[in-house]
Amino acid sequence: MEGPYRDLGSGFARLSGAEGPRRAPSRISCVEDALLQMLRNARDADASRIFVATTLRSRRYRTLTVLDDGHGVPEPYTELIFEPGVTSRHLSPVADGERNPHGAGLSLYHIRQNAADARLLHPSSPTAFYAVFDTTHLPERSLQSPSRPSRSNLLATTRSFAARNPTLSLYYGSPAAILATLLHNRIIQRAGSAEIHSTARRLGLGVSLRTVQRVLRGAVRPAGRISHEGSERGGGEAGLSGGSSSAGGEGPVLYVGEEDRERIADILSRAAQASYLKSGELRLESRPGEVVIRVSVHEPEEEYDAYYY
Repeated sequence: MEGPYRDLGSGFARLSGAEGPRRAPSRISCVEDALLQMLRNARDADASRIFVATTLRSRRYRTLTVLDDGHGVPEPYTELIFEPGVTSRHLSPVADGERNPHGAGLSLYHIRQNAADARLLHPSSPTAFYAVFDTTHLPERSLQSPSRPSRSNLLATTRSFAARNPTLSLYYGSPAAILATLLHNRIIQRAGSAEIHSTARRLGLGVSLRTVQRVLRGAVRPAGRISHEGSERGGGEAGLSGGSSSAGGEGPVLYVGEEDRERIADILSRAAQASYLKSGELRLESRPGEVVIRVSVHEPEEEYDAYYY
């Protein structure tokens, strides 16, 4: 092979000699940068659908699980791909409107260097990359709340990537919502709750058995596809569950301010606690002549497990 790469077989190559260190400075300065690299890797694997599951634990540890239906990674290379300079794009680096061409074989290496944990959990059908970042070491660029618009957080990063790659189907949500989406899209097949729970853990979706049962009952909506216009279509946690706004309704529209929303959420939370239950995020929509309030209620539990085996 000509140039600075050494052939590793199966379409993979490695930067050799002094070339690897020369190209080594990391482009990852925040968690959003890491997500972008994971999305690009999935796209470069010829994926048509990409699923992003994310959680924050202890207000510090950001978990990203990126799954895709691309061609995957051959078993002998599942660890090798995290070494510097190992790539399958050496003959055709991608320049897609981002700052630098992609394909030098350094993104996964830099992700692992910046992560508390980074692994390929499942090599194909679907491919599942999992990473945990300590945000005191690698910060997040912006608040991640879906109720607070942002042009730079993880959801905005996914939306921006969707805009540059309109042929891709991208989904973003909690592990529970992404599990529901994988079942809905038949990426994984329906089975008993114990089997689905085991499959979810293998894919890096650390949901509890009880959460799996809620998903199978239909209590958790699938994540909506992120359109290239920058919105979610077909459901997901970013919108209200069920129903749609009344078109052409009559009557005044009541504005409910943030403080009043917090009071309503607090009342519902205390009511749930009195029945040994837990309430979810308050979703409130003001329509002509009415106000619609929705909040999920479920038994308290540790929603997502902390470790994978």
